[in-house]
Amino acid sequence: MSSITANILEKIVCPLCLSEAISAFFSDKQRDYLLCQTCSLVFVPQQQHLDFKQEKAIYDLHQNHAADLGYRQFLSRLATPLLTGLQADAAGLDFGCGPGPVLADVLKQAGHSVALYDPFYADLPQNLQHSYDFISCSEVAEHFRQPQQTFLLLFSLLKPLGRLGLMTKLVRDVQAFSRWHYKNDQTHISFYSKTTLQWLADHYQCRVEFIGQDVAIFTAPAHRPITHQAPTATAKLPR
Repeated sequence: MSSITANILEKIVCPLCLSEAISAFFSDKQRDYLLCQTCSLVFVPQQQHLDFKQEKAIYDLHQNHAADLGYRQFLSRLATPLLTGLQADAAGLDFGCGPGPVLADVLKQAGHSVALYDPFYADLPQNLQHSYDFISCSEVAEHFRQPQQTFLLLFSLLKPLGRLGLMTKLVRDVQAFSRWHYKNDQTHISFYSKTTLQWLADHYQCRVEFIGQDVAIFTAPAHRPITHQAPTATAKLPR
C-alpha cells in the first residue's frame, strides 16, 4: 500500500512513548505499519484506523460465551498467573471486557470482586476512579488508539504491588510479521514485542514477568508515583 511519504513520516510520533524516531516497518494492501525506534512499538498510523462505528460492527460479530470450555481454557493462560499470589477477596478490574465478560466470571469464581469497563459494552467511567489489586486486559491492548494515555490510566489504577495482566500476541520480526494473521484484523492497530513491554515496565517502574508467548504480568512498586487520570473520549479503549 504505502501512502506514508517521507514528509508525512517526519510528522508522526509514537503513540506509546511519543518519540519522533519513527521508520517504515511493513506495508500490505490494506495498511502501513510503522516502527518506533525508541520503544519498538509497531503501529498503524491514525489516518488508517477504522472509525468507531466500523470497529464496533466487527466486535459485535465476536461470539464468546461463558459455557464455551475452549474459550475459558484460552483465558486461563492469563487468569491462572494473574491470580497467583493474590490475597483473598482482592478487588479487580476487567478492562475491555467486551460484550460477554467471561474472564471477569473466571476471576469472580476464584473469590475476587471484579468491576467492568469497556467503552462499547460497559461504559462505566466510575469504575475508572478506583484503585485495584489487579487489572486484567485480555486481547485488548492491540486495539489501543492512544496507548500512551491508556497505559498511563491502567498503571495509575493499580494499588501498591498491584498486578496488571496483559495478553496480546507479540511481534517477533518483519519476516514473521509479513505472514502474521494477527495483523489482518483491521481493529488491531498497536503491536507489541517483549522489548516494548519491557520499556513499559521500566517507564512505570514495574516488574514484568513474561509467561508463554503472549502473556505478561506487571507488578507495581510498593510506592506509586503515578496519580489517577480520568480517561478522555479518545483514550477510552476501542473495544
